[in-house]
Amino acid sequence: MPDLNESKLLIIDDEQMNREILYRHLRNLGYPNITMAESGKKGLEIVANQPVDLILLDMMMPMLNGLEVLTYLKENPEWRVIPVIIISALDEKEMMLACIQKGAEDYLIKPYDRVLLRARVSACIEKKTLHDREVLNKQKLEAAYQELAAAYHELEVAKIELEALSHRDGLTGIANRRYFDTVLEKEWSAAYREKKCLSLILFDIDYFKKYNDTYGHLAGDDCLRQIATAAAQVIRRPRDTLARYGGEEFAVVLPDTNSSGAEFCATKILTAIESLDISHTSSPIYPYVTASLGISTISPHLQAFTSQQLIKEADLALYEAKREGRNRAKVWSAKA
Repeated sequence: MPDLNESKLLIIDDEQMNREILYRHLRNLGYPNITMAESGKKGLEIVANQPVDLILLDMMMPMLNGLEVLTYLKENPEWRVIPVIIISALDEKEMMLACIQKGAEDYLIKPYDRVLLRARVSACIEKKTLHDREVLNKQKLEAAYQELAAAYHELEVAKIELEALSHRDGLTGIANRRYFDTVLEKEWSAAYREKKCLSLILFDIDYFKKYNDTYGHLAGDDCLRQIATAAAQVIRRPRDTLARYGGEEFAVVLPDTNSSGAEFCATKILTAIESLDISHTSSPIYPYVTASLGISTISPHLQAFTSQQLIKEADLALYEAKREGRNRAKVWSAKA
């Protein structure tokens, strides 16, 4: 049963004596929180400004009668849940039926029996309390769901961020070797399935050990970052992948790119690195940082190779570029 002290009752009756009699009866029944209104208009104003758990509504009133007030209450989505007991001196079945059809919970005839009044009021208060409890539980459930959804979203974001970090090289910010391996296998399979070619560029910084020995490892790290940034500005297609292959060596996976396209990309990378104009006084070839690049292109659906053949050929082409004097791009050729 609900706590009577918390129940908020409203009496709407234009006759003061009727209001006071009903007020005393309800107080004697244990309901201390009672508000009274002398008209339908005043009653509606009270409902609009404070919570009400039960309305005891007189039927015969000037201006707005009980049926009209009831209609206003039940047409308002916020007020229609408030139970209404109609109190009238008229014992007319048609009037009772009209009130019930409009949404009244009950209909009491004056003079009403106090035992019956207690039972009807108690039943309406209990119904309102159960409704309020259900609404509160729904609100709590919705709040808990929203908190859970927010926590799940945060977890998903953290998972995505963590996964992205696991794919990134900590020094340069580009893809790492593990991610390169994953991308290469995925693009190799796609090239085979789509009957397209796949190109790979491997490049490293010329005489990088001498650079570190001359300028120190911190300068060497900064040099790697600058080169990664310069190369990344060349690699612009969404599926192209620039990765740090290891140490001072980098790799570029170029899906659906033929040999001439890969060579063009490699030349742009070579130019971008030269444009950095990073001093390298200990280099035997140029007084600034340069790179050597090896290029390989394979059509997986035409040749019975694995992706490792692409790496092998790009590595051999890189070796040829170094052998021919460095600071150049070399396309792999079996006849070379």
